Amino acid sequence: MAEYGERAYWALYRFALRGFTYSEWRYRLRFRLWGFFQRGWRGWADHDVWGLDAYLAAVMAGALRHLAAHHHGHPVDFLPDYETRWDFTEEESAAAAAAWTAWLRDKAAALDWYARDEDGISDDLGWISDDLSEEERVARIDAHQEKMRRFHEEIMPDLVRRWGALWD
Repeated sequence: MAEYGERAYWALYRFALRGFTYSEWRYRLRFRLWGFFQRGWRGWADHDVWGLDAYLAAVMAGALRHLAAHHHGHPVDFLPDYETRWDFTEEESAAAAAAWTAWLRDKAAALDWYARDEDGISDDLGWISDDLSEEERVARIDAHQEKMRRFHEEIMPDLVRRWGALWD
């Protein structure tokens, strides 16, 4: 048994030496591990604040996906004629629950798009590079700005309107 423990120790030791450089270890310990504890203590870490919008969008996207998979109800305004009547059939309630699930998944996808910024103009993704033609660069920026306009003018107001319904 001692031989197995010794082999496992040396395997981990070799991985630790060759797996990461010093700066990677420092990053993992300082930001990842310390950030893990900060999130547990106060709900956010120091390095989350730098891109707070993307961090919150990623958290909300995951939470909305989870809520879509595990909700036990739906807002009343997903039911037909909810203002004038209170007796709804099971089919109407099932349709309202399906619509609520679709709404949650749609908002999660939009927030996920915002958090990932895959087609954004961030430098680290490099999709707006110097070797692009001016027309292609302008077309990509215009497409991104149109998505951002839709996000801010259509998706976010709808999310805020249903903010009080985000419960399980």
